[in-house]
Amino acid sequence: MPFFLGIDGGGSKTRCVVGDDKHILASGDASGCNVLRVGEGCAQSALEAAIHEACVAAELSPRDIDRTCAGVAGAGRPGIAAIMRRILSGIVSGKIEITGDSEIAFDSAFASGPGVIVISGTGSIAYGRNASGKAARAGGWGHAISDEGSGHWIAVAAIGAALRARDRGEHSSLLHDLMDALGVNTVEELIERVNVNPAPDFAALFPVVLSAAMVPRVQSAADAGDDIATQVLEHAGRELAKLAETVIHRLFPDRGEVSVATHGGVLISSEQVRNSFAGHLQSLCPQVRYVARTIDPAQGALDRARRGFASAASGQGD
Repeated sequence: MPFFLGIDGGGSKTRCVVGDDKHILASGDASGCNVLRVGEGCAQSALEAAIHEACVAAELSPRDIDRTCAGVAGAGRPGIAAIMRRILSGIVSGKIEITGDSEIAFDSAFASGPGVIVISGTGSIAYGRNASGKAARAGGWGHAISDEGSGHWIAVAAIGAALRARDRGEHSSLLHDLMDALGVNTVEELIERVNVNPAPDFAALFPVVLSAAMVPRVQSAADAGDDIATQVLEHAGRELAKLAETVIHRLFPDRGEVSVATHGGVLISSEQVRNSFAGHLQSLCPQVRYVARTIDPAQGALDRARRGFASAASGQGD
């Protein structure tokens, strides 16, 4: 009996599932394995930990795996794909497919059907396929130049907005909360902290912004900070809607009904981001239909590994 491994390699979390041709046998989790964010050594440690956990629970050896599909950020870059393939080949046996993390999330949401998925976690991207099989993406070019509406983007935008409010002489509880989270006592220390190289893990500050936006409104000066957080989250939803609009216009020019799914920690955690995204996208593309379903990218990767194995066995694939 063949065994398969599906991996969702995110920036903050690695999740993998082991299965046979019909069932999921076990799963494993570890820290993020995005090579660009954590480096090759940490990525390898995370993958080894997650795969070991899943295989032990399934009573298998990693060398029993017949085919693996790993969805990782940056997989379109030959260098990143080569690193991930090299790491995995030292852990598991069988054929290894490296693909984008947005593609395995899409497979979980839509299988072989058409649609668009918008993902916002550590980074962000919109990805879609139409009924003809044509695919398109928008965003997801990395936090230095893109990843609009992501956890990283939200934190950076919140720090900047809070500092601008301070320049105007406004008190901001959000600025105080962000400083506490970064372990600094003065604005001067904050400026130094956020401009060091390597930079802080800004995405880890997203919960701080989320908590500030959820503080009940009272008539006090502290409201200024809460308003800043709310405005940043609303802006994040608007940016994600623009990404989705770009993909929809490229793939569905006839403007017929388009199914849209969402995934990622930011969209799951923040009702404000979700509502802003839905409202702005509805105004940009009235034909969208939102798909409410649980999306498991690791399951999408597992299914992709199964299909690849079946295709190879029938002589139609690698």
